[in-house]
Amino acid sequence: MSVPQDLFADLAFINGKVITVNETDEVVEAVAVKDGKILRVGSNEHVQEVLGEGTEVHDLGGLSLLPGLIDSHMHPGSYGVFWVRGVRCGPDVASIDELLERIKGKADATPKGKWILGYTLDDVKLGRYPTRAELDNVCPDNPLYIQRRDGHIGVVNSLALKAGGITKDTPDPPHGKIDRDEDGEPTGVLREAAKDIVYSKMPPYTVEEYVDGLRHVFDEFISLGLTTIHASMTDSKEFRAMQRLKAADDLKLRVCVHASGREEGMLESLIAAGIQTPFGDDWLKLTEIEWVFDTSTSGRTAAYYRPYVGEPDNFGILLYDQDDITDRVTRAHKAGLRVGLDGIGDRGIDRALDAIEAALKESPREDHRHRIEHCCYVPPPIQERLKELGVIDASANGFLHDLGDAYKANRGEEEMRWMWPHRTLIDQGIPAPGHSDCPVCSPNPWLGIYGLVTRKSSGGEVLYADEGITPLEAIKAYTIDGAYSAWEEETKGSIEPGKIADLIVIDRDPMTIPHEELRDIKTVMTVIDGKIVYSARVED
Repeated sequence: MSVPQDLFADLAFINGKVITVNETDEVVEAVAVKDGKILRVGSNEHVQEVLGEGTEVHDLGGLSLLPGLIDSHMHPGSYGVFWVRGVRCGPDVASIDELLERIKGKADATPKGKWILGYTLDDVKLGRYPTRAELDNVCPDNPLYIQRRDGHIGVVNSLALKAGGITKDTPDPPHGKIDRDEDGEPTGVLREAAKDIVYSKMPPYTVEEYVDGLRHVFDEFISLGLTTIHASMTDSKEFRAMQRLKAADDLKLRVCVHASGREEGMLESLIAAGIQTPFGDDWLKLTEIEWVFDTSTSGRTAAYYRPYVGEPDNFGILLYDQDDITDRVTRAHKAGLRVGLDGIGDRGIDRALDAIEAALKESPREDHRHRIEHCCYVPPPIQERLKELGVIDASANGFLHDLGDAYKANRGEEEMRWMWPHRTLIDQGIPAPGHSDCPVCSPNPWLGIYGLVTRKSSGGEVLYADEGITPLEAIKAYTIDGAYSAWEEETKGSIEPGKIADLIVIDRDPMTIPHEELRDIKTVMTVIDGKIVYSARVED
């Protein structure tokens, strides 16, 4: 077949194992790309018909090629700002002594009186939280705020407590808790709304900090094979930074924005502007407005019907009164905005579904694609509600590997039966895209895929093996399911002619390697919009 020269492919891959993730789960040899779109998919012979003198051809030598991976819920802005401004306090920190040494090093290099931000502290791996006295000792001249890796608990020193006006006599705020010692004095551990009292006193992040941080973390994401991310709880400054990067042709990967419902005036401004979701283009688009409604299982604050192990009076915390969250969801829904509500425990998910159900009753709409973000503990009654209401289970399956040990310790073996139950969700036809919630967990999607298949935590615990799924099904959670969750299944998420040419090459075959090796997969090449944006391959 003769092809005019101007119709030849720009880029092609041959002699590979192309995992298309199309409707028939076809695996083929080759792909050709033209003008940022997939031109041909199939045998070497079929693709070679559109190869011309100007075509850049890569012989994969049997390596696997997949659609670009999608993380359906993460926080790139805070991850980036942590890198710019903060001191890493975990989860790679092995002991309290090592933690204190890192903080002391940061304090010694910081002018007196200037705030210090720590991030990703993991008390489970450390065995406990640092005491206020320990923090005062290594950081005596600077207010210090350390964020637990879940983002729902802050650990602070005395100067930070003073800045927030928190004393022995300060009552617990609504939707929050101040931990206290036997004398009633604050320990420095602040849960949920209590942490915000201190966090709000820190200098606010700037657009410039977001720009610098996003540049850094986007490079990391691309090297991991991520070509689209869903940016959770994006505030106006972070959104401005993303727009600035896009205008400079420096956005690097595609971003679906979840506007922060927590920012005052955000919902009202979107409604007043008449914006409906999805709104934007293939690079940057608004796909929902989100509220953090439920909280953290690893931090023992997420809302469950049964109490936490060892704490018979602790059923968790919800961050909005029910009438309040229902009103917010209903206003957003009626305006044509997709809603995401964070729900982790069964009580939190049920209350989130109550709000969505009320909105749908007042204003029925097909294909609304509202989401429960994280949606961890999903027993059969909740499965039925998700299916009946047409709500997406935006699954925080990345928690399984990184936080699974804490989940089992805090909730017990029995509840692991319905924690991230992807086998059942797939069999029930409930959409369940995967995500990391980075920086809560590693942004490496292969750790999430490994967890879905093996059901193993980072500590080697198997959390109800029968809910494990196949490697292909796990890949779908990070490709076509992620695309569906942002109304993008017609343009990305599988390798088919006409779709966006977002592709990755990896160093081994996920379909045939031992499942234990899934977490070791590395990206060899990342292609976005038909252009190679990352390459670790050593050419012959």
